[in-house]
Amino acid sequence: MCKHLVLVPLDPTDTDTAMKKTCKPAMLGRIWQASRRALNLEHSPPHVFACCQWQGGTQPATSYLLYRWLLFLTVLSIGISSFACQRLPRLYEGPTVELNYFKWFIYFTNWGYLLIVLQAALALAVVLRYRNQKTFNLPCEDEEVSMPRRQRTPILCRSYWLAHTIATDLAFVITLIYWTLVHDPRIHEINALNLLVHGGNSLVMLLELAVTAHPVRAAHALFGAGAGLAYGLFSAFYWAVGGTDRVGLPAIYPALDWNKPGSAFGFVALCAAVMMFAHGVATCLAFARSRLAAKVLPARSDRFTLPAH
Repeated sequence: MCKHLVLVPLDPTDTDTAMKKTCKPAMLGRIWQASRRALNLEHSPPHVFACCQWQGGTQPATSYLLYRWLLFLTVLSIGISSFACQRLPRLYEGPTVELNYFKWFIYFTNWGYLLIVLQAALALAVVLRYRNQKTFNLPCEDEEVSMPRRQRTPILCRSYWLAHTIATDLAFVITLIYWTLVHDPRIHEINALNLLVHGGNSLVMLLELAVTAHPVRAAHALFGAGAGLAYGLFSAFYWAVGGTDRVGLPAIYPALDWNKPGSAFGFVALCAAVMMFAHGVATCLAFARSRLAAKVLPARSDRFTLPAH
């Protein structure tokens, strides 16, 4: 008995629809995976977080360790002085108020400075950790070894990287916003401490960008913007529960007055946008630093230029 096989042509429209249904989840999956890789805090080799861009070898240099101690003690001393030396503005003419030292923690400037102290402490801890290790188990250039699965970046290094990223973005934004929108010469006097916390903060982070060896990823701009939005939410909550600034006014900053929600939302959005721009500047500076090091010290920079993902 003969069996007749009849071929029925497929409708091109059905084929295209099926392909679209198959490709769409795959494309979304690739986008999701790429976003996760860009936002994660994994980097290899991890010892770049413990070394200076301009040193030789993979062991933290003694000079870099001394720099880390000096920077940490300096920013810590400035932070303590900023807290301990609080006083009412010299030109303040309002009603007599009792100074509450703990209101130091409600100001965005001090949030940013605390992050500078934190990143300096974490950087010192990273250097001390790798300084105490006798070897990184790195193979010689001529040695053939099997490539094991790459280990995750230590949580100490990831924490330092996150703190450094946010502290850098906040420092630039705080300096810019303070001197352009917040500073009022009728109230705020210009003294050494004011200059250190509203200008020295950016200088410290510029110095950090110049000497550190780890990269700055463009996608990590979301971390700084998230910190800025978190402060905006905090200020709204603080206002809602009746909190006041150090002289008893309902707004922590005049531009962040939640009695005028439109202008307050606009100020938060402006800060978030400036934060993204500041991170772009930091990314470009870190890239320029690594490129310059590759030209000036090619043999040394090879240890710090392995793939970041």
